[in-house]
Amino acid sequence: MADLLAQAHPADFSSSSAAPAWALHRLVLALVAAGLCVCVATQVAAETAVPAAAPSAAAVDALRDYRIPAGPLDEALTRFGRASGLLLSFTQDQVQGLHSPGLQGRLTQAQALDRLLAGTGLMAQRSAQGAVLLRKAPAPVAPTAGTAALSTVTVSSQAYAAEALYAGSGRAASTKLGSTLMETPRSISIVSQEQIKTQAPKSIEQALSYTAGVSTEVTGADLRMTGAVIRGFSDGSSYYKDGLRQFSAGTYGSWNDEIDELESIEVIKGPASVLFGQGRPGGVINVVSKKPEADHVNSVGLSYGRYHRAQLTADLGGALDERGDVLYRLNLKGRDSDGRTVGSRDDRISIAPSLRWNLSGQTQLTLLGSYSRERGTPKSWWPSLFTYPQIKQLSPKLTAGDSAFDRFDRDTQSLGYEFSHQTDSGWQLTQNLRYSRIDIDYRHIYAMDVLADGHSISRANLAQRTKGTALAIDNRAQKDLRWGALQHRLAFGLDHSKYKERGGMGFGWNVPDLDLNAPVYGQSVEMPEMEDSNSDLRQTGIYTLNQLQWNRWTANLSLRHDQARTTQNSTTQPRMKDSATTGSAGVLYQFDSGWAPYASYATSFDPATGLKFDGSAFLPRRGKQYEVGVKYQPPGSSTLITASVFDLRQTNVTTPDPDHPRFSIQTGEVRATGMELEARVGLTRELSSLLSYTWLDPRTTQSTRPAEVDRQTMQTSRHMASVWLDYRPRAVPGLMLAGGLRYKGRSPYNVAADGSLNVNDAFTVADLAVAYETPQYRIALNINNLFNKTYYGGIFRGVDREANVSIRYYW
Repeated sequence: MADLLAQAHPADFSSSSAAPAWALHRLVLALVAAGLCVCVATQVAAETAVPAAAPSAAAVDALRDYRIPAGPLDEALTRFGRASGLLLSFTQDQVQGLHSPGLQGRLTQAQALDRLLAGTGLMAQRSAQGAVLLRKAPAPVAPTAGTAALSTVTVSSQAYAAEALYAGSGRAASTKLGSTLMETPRSISIVSQEQIKTQAPKSIEQALSYTAGVSTEVTGADLRMTGAVIRGFSDGSSYYKDGLRQFSAGTYGSWNDEIDELESIEVIKGPASVLFGQGRPGGVINVVSKKPEADHVNSVGLSYGRYHRAQLTADLGGALDERGDVLYRLNLKGRDSDGRTVGSRDDRISIAPSLRWNLSGQTQLTLLGSYSRERGTPKSWWPSLFTYPQIKQLSPKLTAGDSAFDRFDRDTQSLGYEFSHQTDSGWQLTQNLRYSRIDIDYRHIYAMDVLADGHSISRANLAQRTKGTALAIDNRAQKDLRWGALQHRLAFGLDHSKYKERGGMGFGWNVPDLDLNAPVYGQSVEMPEMEDSNSDLRQTGIYTLNQLQWNRWTANLSLRHDQARTTQNSTTQPRMKDSATTGSAGVLYQFDSGWAPYASYATSFDPATGLKFDGSAFLPRRGKQYEVGVKYQPPGSSTLITASVFDLRQTNVTTPDPDHPRFSIQTGEVRATGMELEARVGLTRELSSLLSYTWLDPRTTQSTRPAEVDRQTMQTSRHMASVWLDYRPRAVPGLMLAGGLRYKGRSPYNVAADGSLNVNDAFTVADLAVAYETPQYRIALNINNLFNKTYYGGIFRGVDREANVSIRYYW
């Protein structure tokens, strides 16, 4: 730990950057000091908080309609909290294995909570901070003559405090065990529904821009691919949806789920092969779909923004029968939009229907479908601005391509289900399945060099046609066991994924040059000839997940074995077979004060294509991470602060074979050590905040290229920080004023001809959100890059200022 702190402020790349580095150090120190002040203030507030005012009798006795289906108690309580406005606080240990009979009818808060907790052995009490806490109910005492039995439930009407705005459910579905974040001995970040609604991101990647350890816009905004760099390693443009993988398609394309169809976004930091199989070591992104809810509020929305971006959305749902056993939800979106460059567009139509059927109090089936049709234009690809600095002076509206040729068309469809059944013996059986298809038609003219006249560019083109189909299934059996004071949550699972890709890609060189001073578009351009590229991937994994709890100790010990096979139309390597055993282990201790220190270890594997000189196939790349940290959540509060340090290494990295040119050997190693701070804190009853800081030291530690050793890896930043403040004055109910700053340090793009690094400068971007909301409507203004800061990711220009006005009606 001391070594990490001692290295926390090195000059980024050379001693010549002393002045910028000192300015950066001041920012880092200020952020760390602010984080410490927040921790101290939160602790003091928790210890000295004045009890909230007692609720009015009218608020407690008010009748409200509830439609909460029977099912696991934690899900029922979460739904009740949303419907009633109460801030409920409970641990997974309290509700694990308990079921609720559900809730139907018009009831007061006390009546509703009493029914939800009936037969569970739990009661509700209001804390000094205003939250409703679950406690073990005392043994019943027979009433004496002349007395009446009193209800054990005490509730109050308490609106959500500022700290709860961005808290979400407090548990990540991607861990597969249903544990809370405070019980999980590793770093996990969740972008909640409230954060998505407030910040109004355009994409999954943009929604992660305030998340610690995650670097976005590494090569500028790109509608072709969804992805990010996590802890110094690319995620490979593949992510997971509801725990099942969404494969990237071809060389330039991936899935891109509509942000309005998602309930939350989860980021598991570090190797996660024990949960999902093969993957990059930096981490995993898992998005969670919006699903039917008994207390769903219908809404329609209209928005308009820069580049004539007009959108119409709808989120509809409810019950299809009187008992509320069959619930539906339908998300719709239509967008007609231009792009930044002349003649470009970004149009989309998407539909996401879902249906939940409560077959019984123990069995539920949820059907999930989606369809999307996108018609877009890829970003402009210019000659390297490091070689030709004049490229920076070009208008962002100018394109090196041609709208008559360029296109990025993507069609997707998926259909699947989530099935769960609770047996009488206490086993929870779960099966998730999804079949999906993706079709990409991509054409692009790109620039190569600036010609001798200084204002003309040479160009080439590419084309990709890819069709992919995927079938993914995950089967899991889980049960809670108890041996005295020791509790054991045990899960066994078997998952299988199959992905088939057919298509091709080609490059062409017969493209007319373009005069930047007088560009002529609409010229005839030949389509390049495409070479077929087909592949089939199959992966099967068997795993066991184990969480052990003894008093205040929580331990995790999980293991998995995978078999992966790839078949492709390659003459040199038509088939690859890989097998790997991965695991994770961690331990955490929870103090009464809300502090929870932890330590963990995790591994991953990632198949590598290619052959050695002797004709043998490469072994999978291996990842391993050691992490220690501490989490803090005051009792009865939704505030969550996480601090962690980690050492993450990837081995079996390919590096040139010194004895056999044009071949590679697997002796390379890449290492990333770092520190992350992340906080979701209610500073006052009106002001909430999201804070993050990342210090990262990613470097190549072993390579046959001496110049690479001990050098920072490409497209990574050593320092990143962000702050988001959300102010909702009680004097003006419904008003929200919010804004944030995102800082990203210098990042190397590539190696120059003289051996030095071409580096992107550091930048800070500001965002703004203003909204007014009532039970019937919400009006909002969102502005990204408020001050129109010009910045670059690689050789690509970042997003310019974009404003968007939206209105949504609820009923």
